Amino acid sequence: MGAAPTARHDPHAVPAAPPRLRPEDGGQWVVLFGRAALLIFCAVPALGFLLPRYTGRIVWTVVVAALPLFIILVGYHRWRRICPLAFFAQLPARWNLGGTRRAGPWLEANYPLVVFSVFFVSLWLRLVATNGDGPAIAVFFLLLSAAAFLFGVLYTGKSWCNFICPVSFVEKIYTEPSGLRDTSNSQCARCTACKKSCPDINEENGYWKEIASHPRRFVMLAFPGLVFGFYFYYFLQSGTWDYYFGGSWTRQPGLYRVAFLSGHDAATAGFFFYPRIPRAAAAFLTLAVCAGAGFLLFSLAERLLARRGEPRDAEVNTVRARHITLSVAAFAALVTFYTFAGAPTLRLVPWLPHFFIVAVVLVATLSLVRRLPRSRQTFAEETLARNFLKRWEWPDVAPPRDLREAFLLHTIRLRETSEGYARLLAAYKEAVREALADGFVTPDAVNLLDGLRNQLQIKLPDHEKIMAALAAEEASRLRESATALSAEKRLQLTTYKQALGDYFVTVLGGEKQLDEGFVRRLQREFQVTETEHNATLVELLGGVSDGYSSTMALGFLQSWRAGQAASAAKRPAK
Repeated sequence: MGAAPTARHDPHAVPAAPPRLRPEDGGQWVVLFGRAALLIFCAVPALGFLLPRYTGRIVWTVVVAALPLFIILVGYHRWRRICPLAFFAQLPARWNLGGTRRAGPWLEANYPLVVFSVFFVSLWLRLVATNGDGPAIAVFFLLLSAAAFLFGVLYTGKSWCNFICPVSFVEKIYTEPSGLRDTSNSQCARCTACKKSCPDINEENGYWKEIASHPRRFVMLAFPGLVFGFYFYYFLQSGTWDYYFGGSWTRQPGLYRVAFLSGHDAATAGFFFYPRIPRAAAAFLTLAVCAGAGFLLFSLAERLLARRGEPRDAEVNTVRARHITLSVAAFAALVTFYTFAGAPTLRLVPWLPHFFIVAVVLVATLSLVRRLPRSRQTFAEETLARNFLKRWEWPDVAPPRDLREAFLLHTIRLRETSEGYARLLAAYKEAVREALADGFVTPDAVNLLDGLRNQLQIKLPDHEKIMAALAAEEASRLRESATALSAEKRLQLTTYKQALGDYFVTVLGGEKQLDEGFVRRLQREFQVTETEHNATLVELLGGVSDGYSSTMALGFLQSWRAGQAASAAKRPAK
């Protein structure tokens, strides 16, 4: 029948607990920041009703104004752990109310447009209702929290964060593909493979996999214009910048009552030069025109950059030009945002705005300098090199922190021995196999990594033999399984296997009674199919390959426990 479960797990582990943060993840301070962010977020509605006069200034010129800079400084994955909206979206899963739906093909392909639309409407609502009205701000935050929670009830995993949340593309545009700080991933403890190329598993992988997406291109290139249009409307409405920088817009209760009517004075005008147009229409028009202008401007820049490369490398030129354009667009959006954001409050201290904008430009420039040299080939090389260096064999020398230096040293040391080249090829093959299995590197990308092979001094025929062997392995595996495993699917099945193994260990240890209902609930939470579930049982319970079902596995566990109890009963009492 097979051996007892061989998975080595802590019998006291709780499958639902999130993975413990390592020191480089920020550890305890990330948890504390998450609690503080949640407290601030929950305090906003109360503030809106209790202190409506001050809510607009505190929320828009302090809390929201600080958000992009905070995301850049702490890093993408740490922010994903801190975000209070993510907390509300994941509450249903914590309460065993999580949904099972997945984003459909249309949403998978066009989610940037959906997120951009939600963000666009949010900015428009600020200009017509929620800028300076405390109760309106409170209602907006409550509705946003309710939407996140409801989406968590209907959809699985981090679907809200990945496909709907208005903050999601803001956090991406300022940190992709490589943020100012390296951070460990923010993957779910119970992965349900809710998104292809999940940014929580590997943000840069998602960036390069989606860089050819037209919806993503439109959103990222239109974003700087949208940011400028939002602030430019304050001038177009009033005819003076004093309206914005003076902060009077933070104290405009009941603006929504007149925003949809024809203007008749300075307070109700849609445009200062054409007051009769309703403010709601004027604001919408300004945002749309400026976003479109930003898209056209950066699209033109992208085309000019692509034409400068070699004609024979058209595809490489296109990707490189798009990467540069997206990086510059992010720089422009950040500097534009902080030219205005927070200014009404910062100007209360005369010298502070100048100091602050210098600091912002410095951060934006450092981010740009870090991002521009990145390329899809560099990412593939580093992914493969990291997999290679996992097999570091020299206990007398710690691997250098610099990846390329460590890679070179490892190669040199392997070649010091007579059998070194064979071991080098074996390590290289394992590294390539792991990179392909993770889904972060494609076979075509591996074949293009000449620089990496040159550093390893691996001959081209040997590389081709390795790739042929791996291709044969992949073909064999695909004959057994209809589809290749993505990085997200692999993580889903790995975490499911761990959770199921933890439960079986507690059952076999006598700490819990066997409960098939619990196993089925676990299967639903992880969104694992019956075929995947049975395959996981085969791995856990000992190699039976045909006709193995959940009922058989649970029957085996029940029989094993009954046998253990019978043996204990036969032993004489001491």
